[in-house]
Amino acid sequence: MTRAALLLLSMLLAVLGRAAAFADQSAVVLLYHRFGENDYPSTNIRLEQLDAQIKQLTSDGYHFMSLSEIAAKLKAKERLPEKTITITVDDAYKSVITEGWPKLKAAGIPLTLFVSTDPVDAASNQASSNYMTWDDIRTLDQEGVEIAHHTASHLHMPHAGLDASLSDIRRASERFETELGYVPKLFAYPYGEYSLDLKTAIEEEGFDAAFAQYSGPAATWSDPYALPRFPVNERYGDSSRFKLISQSKALPVSDIVPSDIVLAEDRNPPIYGFTVDEAVRGLSALACYPSHLGKPADLIRLEGNRIEVRFDKPFPKGRNRINCTLPAGGGRWYWHGQFFLVPGGQLD
Repeated sequence: MTRAALLLLSMLLAVLGRAAAFADQSAVVLLYHRFGENDYPSTNIRLEQLDAQIKQLTSDGYHFMSLSEIAAKLKAKERLPEKTITITVDDAYKSVITEGWPKLKAAGIPLTLFVSTDPVDAASNQASSNYMTWDDIRTLDQEGVEIAHHTASHLHMPHAGLDASLSDIRRASERFETELGYVPKLFAYPYGEYSLDLKTAIEEEGFDAAFAQYSGPAATWSDPYALPRFPVNERYGDSSRFKLISQSKALPVSDIVPSDIVLAEDRNPPIYGFTVDEAVRGLSALACYPSHLGKPADLIRLEGNRIEVRFDKPFPKGRNRINCTLPAGGGRWYWHGQFFLVPGGQLD
């Protein structure tokens, strides 16, 4: 074999090796709220849907890992096993301990519960509540559920401001210390809303990682203080979508702009762009969907694998996102998501 052929082969093997590595540099984090509370379809998963999802997770080659271990490996840029996945739940509704956790525990699937302390305080002081009590939280803690931080009052942090948000977080931390004897090291932004100054504050408070609510796998190249989670509810809980998201791989991207996801009026719509790693092929099949358009945005491919996402219609006030997907082979998909917040939206 000639020297030129050897060099070409070496380059090809390097590219293939990098492409293969992407499969185990990300993990899927699923987000639930309620189990079997069918009066709340936007935040609930029906029990028959949960049963079907558990059956898929336990029979299709997934690797379960705790959220704290996933976060640690991502921050350390370490590889994860193929199809690593974990489940998180926000808000500590009673149906977690009565319906969701018993099924997950029986299947050997780890769970992380993000707790807002005010509703749990209220539930602990009244006879009937839709939320768990501190006794419930301690029971889950003892049974191996990872308890995590979700503020005290579940406030809209960017609207409340940095000082009010930090005060709320510290008040919750005091309640965790009193009731559990420790302060959780993982944090989830209420409603998935965050900003650059909030991310910095969360890191400075000593949290190991923070999670939002926009779709996409969490990867070694993700911001550890704005990690994505796939929301799962009745509408988005059917078997086809669940298989799509649970087997997705993070699209390897870098040089994402803009860095600030809070959009002032003069920056809406955003000039959004990113660079896809050169090992990824077939970029002509990439599609990016702004949440308010109902159709793909226009994509401009610049030199190399630089992608610019263009659309003229501004995001509405409130929470918005862009989801980009690309076939990854073997029935799986690359996925890249980005959250945007337009100030002034209705609070819910």
